Amino acid sequence: MNDQGIPGSADGFRVVAVDADWPETRQFKGGGYNRVTGDIHVYLWFGSASYDPQVEHVIVFSASSGDAKASEVLADALEDYCHPGEGLPASLPASEPVTITADGKPVTLDLWRNSSNHCWVARGRVESTEVVLSGSEIEPSELRLVRVNDLAAYSTPIAFLPEREAISAAMGSDLQAAGPGRQLQAEDADTVMRALRDIAARGAGRGGPSRELHGDEADTVMRALRDLAQDAGPAGNLGAGS
Repeated sequence: MNDQGIPGSADGFRVVAVDADWPETRQFKGGGYNRVTGDIHVYLWFGSASYDPQVEHVIVFSASSGDAKASEVLADALEDYCHPGEGLPASLPASEPVTITADGKPVTLDLWRNSSNHCWVARGRVESTEVVLSGSEIEPSELRLVRVNDLAAYSTPIAFLPEREAISAAMGSDLQAAGPGRQLQAEDADTVMRALRDIAARGAGRGGPSRELHGDEADTVMRALRDLAQDAGPAGNLGAGS
């Protein structure tokens, strides 16, 4: 971290994603950045907007090298995808190798399949990034992966916007270069969240959570929401096409 309190760049770490030809929704589902250790992890969802696990989808988890979170995510994914309702066995089931293209190069990962429900889990590394992939109704060897350092094209709820931008910044993404629209989106998201937090706090102080917006307060929130909507893509994907 520098003197201004801004996180430093995470050397060598890039989020792993399914390439741009993926036909379905691309969403940022969460992540974390530890300013002390430098560990970063990110969840991306590629599939239906309703997060339907029964249709074709892929979840991509990326973590910086050595992050213990990768082992936790692998255990959870194996339980959810390969042994639903049964818990994990005392030792991991046998895996098989699978080769996936990442940044145009072949990468071999460990793969676990569940033949009864077409689900699978894979784990390995893409250069310095630890990855855990899980999916259904798609053959993992057919995936083409890329590493990215800017998450602006991945839709996310307003509450996750600061997290998404902080992780992009930690990876060295130049938010200034993204143009004024991108900066305005982040600023508007902060404005909305500050206004709503303030309203909730004052409502609680008056004995109830609800209170109508009036005057400048209402104008500020509505203007910010309108600008956010204008910056959204056709399917409501904030920042798409940046």
